[in-house]
Amino acid sequence: MPVLAAALLAACATTPADRAPADRQVAIDTHLLLGDVALERQQLDTAAEEFLAAALLSERPGVAERATRVAHQAELNELGLRAVARWRALAPMDERPYWFSGVFETRAGRVNRAIEDFDTFIRRLGDDAAGLALVFEALGAEPTAGTATAIMAELTERFPGTSAGHYALARLAIRSSDFDLALENARAATELEPDWLDARLLLARTLLVAGRSQEALDVAAALAAEHEGVVEVQLQYAELLLSAGRGEEAEQRLDEILRTNPGLPEAVRALAFLALTEGRMEDAEQRFSELRGDPRYRSEAFYYLGRIAETEGDFLQATRSYARVTDGTHAVEAQLRTARIMLTELDDSEGALRHLREFGEANPRFSSNMLVAQGQLLLQMGQPEQAMQLIRDALAAAPNDQNLHDAHVQLYVILAQDAADRGEFDRAEAILEEGLQQYKGDQSLRYSQALLYEDQGKGRKAVALLEELVAENPDDSALLNALGYLLTDQFDRHEEARGYIQRALAMDPDNPAIIDSMGWVLFRLGDYEASLDYLERAYRLEQDPEIAAHLVDVHWALGNRERALELLRTTLEQHPNSRHLREVSRRLGQ
Repeated sequence: MPVLAAALLAACATTPADRAPADRQVAIDTHLLLGDVALERQQLDTAAEEFLAAALLSERPGVAERATRVAHQAELNELGLRAVARWRALAPMDERPYWFSGVFETRAGRVNRAIEDFDTFIRRLGDDAAGLALVFEALGAEPTAGTATAIMAELTERFPGTSAGHYALARLAIRSSDFDLALENARAATELEPDWLDARLLLARTLLVAGRSQEALDVAAALAAEHEGVVEVQLQYAELLLSAGRGEEAEQRLDEILRTNPGLPEAVRALAFLALTEGRMEDAEQRFSELRGDPRYRSEAFYYLGRIAETEGDFLQATRSYARVTDGTHAVEAQLRTARIMLTELDDSEGALRHLREFGEANPRFSSNMLVAQGQLLLQMGQPEQAMQLIRDALAAAPNDQNLHDAHVQLYVILAQDAADRGEFDRAEAILEEGLQQYKGDQSLRYSQALLYEDQGKGRKAVALLEELVAENPDDSALLNALGYLLTDQFDRHEEARGYIQRALAMDPDNPAIIDSMGWVLFRLGDYEASLDYLERAYRLEQDPEIAAHLVDVHWALGNRERALELLRTTLEQHPNSRHLREVSRRLGQ
């Protein structure tokens, strides 16, 4: 939980101990013990159920609070609301249950109920600014950006004249790609509190994502001059320069920051990524090596050091670096890359499977990811039945484990894609249908169906299904990107496609697939120079053959024929079976 929320929501009300009959107390203690055991095993669903059972028997609000917190962590909305109801009954003057119920209602998509619960929380807290800030910390952590924005917009109207509310609404509006609303509220926050530095920096960032780069840099430059000694302001100005494509200026400013603040991790990190995207591997390696000693960036640094070593063909060093990535957003990918190296470069399939299995056992929160990865390896080894049996056996041992069900769904997706890659479209369709019979309406399986329709040349069916999915999940950047790309690539609906891709890019600005889509839609709109900028950035981030094919087309359209043909030749050597490269080769008569 964020720091502010933790500070204001953590304290428990003082209540007398239970005075239950002995047999009832034994039942309470048993449920609490089973809940503790489940927590240690990372079985959050079971832990929440046991704590709720204890709360329904106990007279202590703290037990209900614990059930609520575990349900919140496990994203068990309905169970959480039952725990909240018990908490409210036992502690009617406590405002904190309303914060949690607001979160549960938000996750369930019940906007009006969420608004009323958050409204009650703010009024009982008695501090509008602090209450709105706490609600923002709740909403900012949720993936449904559109829903979160709608809730905060209503609360800002109910508690007017609060800079914290406008600031929060501006940040959420950026996430939901409502840039007009974001600008309006960022300005309102600065007008209400002109000296609030965070609000002024937010205004600069909002101008940038709204496409008003020069205005954004003007605001940031003024702030940097006004707060010359404030490192955070200088860093944010450098980051805005990077985002605006002014890499040389950004590097100069970051170097200056390091001269006055030697070893500052945030500046080192920014320079590391700049060097990486520009292909300066030696500089990137040096910068990431400097970050290894900082606990905040340690795992990330080792992950990218592994990527650099892998790119340079030093597979032993790559696996050594990946082995140190045991937490954070790159932990799973690091283990997948280690297994891939062991399988393809070291010819050790059993070792690759063992590595994934042992990592999952040592890190239970990643166990389902490792099971999926083992399934993928078994597929590569030509053992699809063993892959499916692996997940089925795990589900038989733990039928209520949601992570395993997610892994099962993912394996259906992988099996279907594997069949499609071999051109066995009927088989792929049958696999997805089997999966949907077991997991009705699952988003991942339906998304895979849409991609399968596209592979089969059934573009209209793909678009219809993607439009349904986007309507149901308007804040999913992958779905927005898939729909936008398909509309521009096959249906000449370029302006509409651009809108979807812009929304996706605002949510996930460093995703090479989305950056590639933006480059491609700009190419289809005839803006070749802008297209080239996006596609080159995407290709620096990921040397994907489809991105390379798009770059070939753009260079050819710009008259850079030799550059286009050289790129086509080298990438075809690396990816001779790429459908996209073969297609562009035929079109160019090569």
